[in-house]
Amino acid sequence: MKKQKFILLACCCLIWNAFFSQTNLVPNFSFEQRDTCPTVGDQIQYCTGWFKSSGNSSTFLTNTTPDYYNACSPDTLMGVPRSSTGFQYAHRNCNAYVGLVSYEIPGYPNYREHVGIQLSSPLVIGQKYFLSFYTVMGGDLLEGGYYYTMPSNKIGMKLSTIPFTENNPAPINNFAHLYLQSVLNDTLNWTLVSGSIIADSSYKYLALGNFFDDANTDTVHWNCSQCQNIFGYFLLDDICISTDSLLCNGGINSMTCTTSINEINSDFELKLFPNPVSDFLTISIRGNMEAEVLIYDIYGAVAFATVIKGRSILVNLSTLPSGTYALKIVNKTKNNYTTKKIIKL
Repeated sequence: MKKQKFILLACCCLIWNAFFSQTNLVPNFSFEQRDTCPTVGDQIQYCTGWFKSSGNSSTFLTNTTPDYYNACSPDTLMGVPRSSTGFQYAHRNCNAYVGLVSYEIPGYPNYREHVGIQLSSPLVIGQKYFLSFYTVMGGDLLEGGYYYTMPSNKIGMKLSTIPFTENNPAPINNFAHLYLQSVLNDTLNWTLVSGSIIADSSYKYLALGNFFDDANTDTVHWNCSQCQNIFGYFLLDDICISTDSLLCNGGINSMTCTTSINEINSDFELKLFPNPVSDFLTISIRGNMEAEVLIYDIYGAVAFATVIKGRSILVNLSTLPSGTYALKIVNKTKNNYTTKKIIKL
């Protein structure tokens, strides 16, 4: 009986590890990593890795202004869940999302807002990839007693071999690798949009938004005395590109929220060297203690774990991918902990 339980537990562990060993090629996929907290609209550059991919004033009658929302915002203008667009929790109850205009009234033909990011590695030609994102209609935008948004469709994802920027914006050419086909009017529940492709190019970048022109974008007008029906507006979260179909079809829901790494100092002295580190990291603690050592990647997954007994320990991090990690030392005797940021070269 004990042997059977052990085998079952081992199988479960293998399945769990196999599931989470798959890689999401979209860095900062839930928009939680940031350099600065947003305070007004048009600050997508504060979200680590993301940038504006829609046109400037030479392309449109006005500058495009994709929005970045984060719970760290000092007021409710760009906060989560409360913001200028209403009240909306992030998907998975995390801390951030982006907001994009998908359609404007005819006075602003083909006005679109796009954001983009470089993938962690290029797609392999001939390989099958699964794509997904979560979206919800930005439903309030109540200003002066009026509602300005209206339901629409075609919000989606476009892959490219070059980055789309303000000076080289994403084309409105009625093509996207993944997009919302039906008109979405849900202002409460996040909707999963998913699909798959066989990579026909070594795509290095993705852009989010509506890449279809006005003639190929469907809209529905709200029917109320306060409804202005001026533009479509969508929030997006948890973007996924992976060879793992499970990860991009709901598996991402089981991942932990990962905010920007904040260093927390406890009442014990901790020294790390070298930092940045390429292979071996020395962790030194003043005084003898038994503590748990945990290293988390940017997705909140434990990348390394061990126990320190005494004053110092040497850990081999040579197999970890380059990037930013959070080191957490837990002193179980005093029930406290400290965290530090480490850079793996």
